[in-house]
Amino acid sequence: MITRRGILKSSMGVAVGTVYHGTLISFLTGCGSDNSSPEVIEVMAGGLMVVNPVMCVSCRRCEIACSWNHEGDCSPTLARVKVERNMNFGPHGVQFDYQTQHGECGDGTVVPATCRQCEVCTQVCPQQAISTNPLTGAKIIDEERCVGCGYCADKCPQQVIKVVRSKMKAVKCDLCNGNPACAQVCPTGAIKFYPWEEAEAALEQYEKYTGLVS
Repeated sequence: MITRRGILKSSMGVAVGTVYHGTLISFLTGCGSDNSSPEVIEVMAGGLMVVNPVMCVSCRRCEIACSWNHEGDCSPTLARVKVERNMNFGPHGVQFDYQTQHGECGDGTVVPATCRQCEVCTQVCPQQAISTNPLTGAKIIDEERCVGCGYCADKCPQQVIKVVRSKMKAVKCDLCNGNPACAQVCPTGAIKFYPWEEAEAALEQYEKYTGLVS
């Protein structure tokens, strides 16, 4: 059963390698979850950034706003929201018939990816450098503790955590303290901050779409 009270318990059981089926937890991690599990999961306060890929026009303004807000540099490669993934040639890369594949160089399909604020990164960090902001529910990286080992980036189910080589620190979405810059600049409203009561439906729509184009 899933409840939306309080904060996400560290004992919720979202561990690397665990298999789940259905429910919000599978949407968050990209893994499955057993609906018959007796575990009661208290979901964190705040909400989640979710993209409607149907509305995304790949302008990448969200990436620019994110990188400027966090790093002071208009570099999409430093953004914590990822539009460029699969952007040109789709999820399978360059194929001999790339013109008919997904991506801007094919059928125009672009599937952005956002952090789902699950517990995986907090559990695999050997430095205990990642914690939960109790107000927003975002997973926050303590740069003083982070050594840039990349474990969190390697295990991230959405592959949206990045190690910035210039400072050898991992970076990820922190929800901009509850006022996400990416959502503010999106011209089509494709990326939005959803409270938990609405996030499940938004993620379900995202998963259905990505399932059709993967």
